[in-house]
Amino acid sequence: MKQRKLKKGGLIFLITILSMIPPLATDLYMPGLPEMVTYFDTTTSMTSLTMTIFFIFMALGTLVLGPVSDKYGRKPVLVWSTVLTLVCSITCAFSPTITFLITARAFQAFGAGGMIAIGSALVKDSFEGAEMGRVLSITQALMFIAPVAAPILGAQILRVADWSMTFIALALLNAVTLVFVLLLEETLPAEKRVQGSTLHSILGLTKVVRNPVFTSLLMVAGVLTAPFMAYLSVASYVYVNQFQTSETTFSIYFAVTSAFAVAGPLLYARIGQRPLKKVLGIGFCVTTFAGVLLLTIGQLTPLLFLISYLPFAVMSTFIRPFTANLLLNAQKDNIGAASAAMNFGFTILGSLGMFIGSLRWSSYVSGIAFTIFIFTALAMVMFIVANKLKVFKHIDSAKKTAP
Repeated sequence: MKQRKLKKGGLIFLITILSMIPPLATDLYMPGLPEMVTYFDTTTSMTSLTMTIFFIFMALGTLVLGPVSDKYGRKPVLVWSTVLTLVCSITCAFSPTITFLITARAFQAFGAGGMIAIGSALVKDSFEGAEMGRVLSITQALMFIAPVAAPILGAQILRVADWSMTFIALALLNAVTLVFVLLLEETLPAEKRVQGSTLHSILGLTKVVRNPVFTSLLMVAGVLTAPFMAYLSVASYVYVNQFQTSETTFSIYFAVTSAFAVAGPLLYARIGQRPLKKVLGIGFCVTTFAGVLLLTIGQLTPLLFLISYLPFAVMSTFIRPFTANLLLNAQKDNIGAASAAMNFGFTILGSLGMFIGSLRWSSYVSGIAFTIFIFTALAMVMFIVANKLKVFKHIDSAKKTAP
């Protein structure tokens, strides 16, 4: 359905912002966590809980609101999700106690979950073929910028204000998003919506996960890319603690990694869809090669660690839009539920990668390397089994559709 008010550019901008809100909501206020401990006279465990609770309720919001949009349409659910996130962002800024803040974060996360799920559904509703691949590459590239830019922006805010202003900044971004959401014209026609009760629409998730192509591909791609989150969780410890670099130097190295991470989706935009077996085969080789480099030369200097990790950064971020395209096309209906399952799967598997990478390894670099080895081996086994069962035989990705 054509967007007479937003136009194509406005729609792509909206989808991009929807994908950036969740990482901004978790990373923008991170530099202010120590200050919050003093402000609320609480412990670091309690302030960290504001982040943990966000991930839990964002996953819940994704699973509920994505399928609900299949019944009521994208726009009304997206309006509700954006308003909830906006109001709760303001509430977070004026929280009188840490318990109040944690509660506000839970509701904020629930709304953010709906935003990210519906954002992916809008791509499937509005675009197809090579154009859909191009939009996915743009949104994925900018989504990887958010976790990097957010702490830097948050630190700059803290130079002139206190922690509460980070939530005010997030509220302002939500307000801008709401304007675009209100201009959005419904992308899911009434005749394509799920019939029956709201519960029936939520149970559409079961139909999605029973699709062997969707579930198998999600597991393989999610597991293969999960170590990216392991890197994000321990990168500061690698550079500052293990290699004894300054915070400024760490920021430079981290920015370079992020630039290469953005190159992955841009590479996908350049070459488009290719045969699944070929892409995953190259992916397995590149990720294993990166793991070997990390265990050998990556332990020596911060620059060699950076060089060793970059192949994995590019490949993992290339695979995300590549598989997202296939996943959304693998499901002909219940697209909101499919989008919810996809985002939930990537989030949970990424969190698992974060957990494995932060275990007590001999060194932080070794932890990232072994996380890559473990998850690559697991992804390979799942792919081999799925291939033996001929799960992927109907995926038509052999034809080049370069955006």
